[in-house]
Amino acid sequence: MKIFLLIFSSLFLFTLNISKADTDPYTIELEQINIQDAPAIQSFAFAQSEGKWLFIGGRINGLHGFSASNSFPKQFSNKYIYVIDPNTNQVWSRSIFPDLPVAQADQFRSTNMEYTQVGNKLFYIGGYGYDSTSNSLLTFPQLKVIDVNETINAVINGTSIAPYVRTLTDTRMQVCGGELHKLGDYFYLAGGHIFTGPYRITVNNQVYTNQIRKFKIDDNGVSVSISDFNAYTDTAEYHRRDMNLVPGIKPGGASEYLALYGGVFKYNIDLPFQNPVIIDELGITVDYSFEQKMSQYTCSYMTLYNNTDQKMHTTFFGGTSLYYFDSLTNSLKADSLVPFIKDITTLTKFPDGTYEEKVLNVKFPALLGTNAKFILNESVPHFDNGVMKLDQIIGRTFAGYIFGGIKADLPNLGPSTASDYIYKVYITPDVPLPVELTSFTSSAGGRNVLLNWSTSYETNNYGFEIERKNSEDNSNWIKAGSVRGFGNSTLSQNYSFEDKELNSGRYNYRLKQIDFNGSFEYFNLTGDVNIGIPEKYYLSQNYPNPFNPSTVIKYSLPENENILIKVFDVTGKEVMTLVNEKQNAGYYSIEFSGRDLSSGVYFYSLITGENANTIDTKRMILVK
Repeated sequence: MKIFLLIFSSLFLFTLNISKADTDPYTIELEQINIQDAPAIQSFAFAQSEGKWLFIGGRINGLHGFSASNSFPKQFSNKYIYVIDPNTNQVWSRSIFPDLPVAQADQFRSTNMEYTQVGNKLFYIGGYGYDSTSNSLLTFPQLKVIDVNETINAVINGTSIAPYVRTLTDTRMQVCGGELHKLGDYFYLAGGHIFTGPYRITVNNQVYTNQIRKFKIDDNGVSVSISDFNAYTDTAEYHRRDMNLVPGIKPGGASEYLALYGGVFKYNIDLPFQNPVIIDELGITVDYSFEQKMSQYTCSYMTLYNNTDQKMHTTFFGGTSLYYFDSLTNSLKADSLVPFIKDITTLTKFPDGTYEEKVLNVKFPALLGTNAKFILNESVPHFDNGVMKLDQIIGRTFAGYIFGGIKADLPNLGPSTASDYIYKVYITPDVPLPVELTSFTSSAGGRNVLLNWSTSYETNNYGFEIERKNSEDNSNWIKAGSVRGFGNSTLSQNYSFEDKELNSGRYNYRLKQIDFNGSFEYFNLTGDVNIGIPEKYYLSQNYPNPFNPSTVIKYSLPENENILIKVFDVTGKEVMTLVNEKQNAGYYSIEFSGRDLSSGVYFYSLITGENANTIDTKRMILVK
């Protein structure tokens, strides 16, 4: 809910030299897609389950005005709960009013609510909108807990959502324009304000909370309560709303934190905040060592942590910003009107706590991103807080979607609408792979396969697992063996592995390269390896021999044949038949157990054909 105070604000521009990113941690590609009947909405609450999206609340128009007639009119409130399946492009909707009492349903058409999803629950706090009871605009003093998957199915099936919504009225939840996230056992409600009445330029009808509130939410599926509530007040630094509260991973990858980036507006001047506020298990700290130049207002963002170099990356997609990138002068320029921008930037936090902010070499085609949502592709490796694991992403990867928000016609003072743009976001890591494989070859001899491979460099390489599968029967990959890596090396390293005594068939091989941190990547051998059929009948000596209580007998067949393998005692009496069937040409092995026999000398024979031709007989000794 951005204010343009034209009466009191003057426009100033100045240049700050900054180069666009030449080497980014990853390359970003945007692919615009269309989902027919998807709503154009902004400032909504969102959750997802089993690949489906849930949208509640928000507005269907663009930036608000300041007069009573165009400031958040109720006809532009989103009065529907939407479900979208991006895989099938199906869209379902349901009005908020048939299922809930009006006093509870009204909150579901509010805007700029605070929300976060934890497991199957969507926690929905406050929001600013029309209240039917008082016939006025207000900030709702309510917390709702919504069962996500059940609500999605109810909307799809056209049934009531009421059984899956629980409401708590509590004035401590009367906030809009803030941000909500869970860290450990606690929820953090950061910033925001209490907003009442129509939004007018000449009337100050908003009161900032100036707080970060910490509490637990207890939900037993029937009722909701709040416990262990604490409010931390800072009238200077927490005087923020419409910011981004971003989850992060600390160096080492073992613990999480929250970073409050941006927010508006400072006292006595309509400029955004630039110093981040860090929330972790140690407390709340304002970081005065860094000033964020770009995207200080609520916008879509994605987060990635690289455990290899322990850098935490946050990419902000457009939005509104104190600075914009001027491609003509290759520099940043500041605009005190905080314009809409097309720029996409990545903010990197290094393990020593310093920051770097880069303008990427990709832009939105329009002024987008404000109050939009980045929707994570949940199949991408990620932490529980949604931060993607950059070091486990190999090659061009579909990271997620950008949905909704505001589309502006001009950077400042122009018309705007709710955005109907939907993008797929692809990332390609621009960091070297942990291991550079220069060759991977095979050679077959008899029943054995020799694999050879070489690397040009290695970083944190624990080693390789060799995996094999039969390409003729669609079998699964199995582990054939492993080889230890060199760890870190800038020299060429050579490896080999022999896979022995395979049966006839065609085989695929791949290497699973594993880092010391457990991440891995695959390298596939080009082509199949063929193990042919034997040239003659052969019966091997059992192993072990002597044995107790079992041993293995191997044999080979040059053609399809009826096979008998029999065991005899020293008198020539048959004591057991191990095989009696027609078998295809190939290599075989069978285990013989003498558990029920006495110690002594025994003989076993390979017998073939309808005429029972004895091919060979071997002697074995059972010792108990």
